[in-house]
Amino acid sequence: MSRILIGVTGNVASGKSVVARHFQEKGCALVDADKVAHELYATNTGLLRQLASEFGSEIMNPDGTLNRKRLGHEVFGDAEALMALDRIVHPHLLVALRERIFTARRVMNRAVLDAALIVEWGARREMDCLVLVTAPEEVRLRRLMERDGLSMDEASRRIRSQIPEDDKRPFADFEITNTGTPEQLLEKADAVWQAIEAKFAE
Repeated sequence: MSRILIGVTGNVASGKSVVARHFQEKGCALVDADKVAHELYATNTGLLRQLASEFGSEIMNPDGTLNRKRLGHEVFGDAEALMALDRIVHPHLLVALRERIFTARRVMNRAVLDAALIVEWGARREMDCLVLVTAPEEVRLRRLMERDGLSMDEASRRIRSQIPEDDKRPFADFEITNTGTPEQLLEKADAVWQAIEAKFAE
């Protein structure tokens, strides 16, 4: 396979990270947008100051670290607050992600970016191909409540904060519908991987 960057995207609790990790096992360097964001929250003091200025000191822990649960409570379900968060965080995050991708592609021919907002960032054109992982809203709602211990209202607000899957479909080269077992999801991921290999074979 030639040097490529695969984007794996999908809304919350779709299973996109499972697919991205499976591609990592196939030989891709993995860049996980959530992990990079968490590292920024832990290390970028300028970003933390911006967040505290926008959302109040209540989102900070006594030790000066970010209380992500409090921040989430502030923004999920509030479109204006979420837009403010995105406006502050995304420029920092995109710079960091591009740095990680550049480094990863110097080491390995294949890299995979696991990120929910590839389409929203306007970053589709930076991917050689985009895999969209989808699941019905009721399935994602149940998974989110079970996985993160959220109430139905909290889980619903997180789901509603993201653009519909239909808005992402036109940008995707491949779609994986995740409504079955974990084993079935990996089987579908294998089929897409084989198709990607065929598409980008040297």
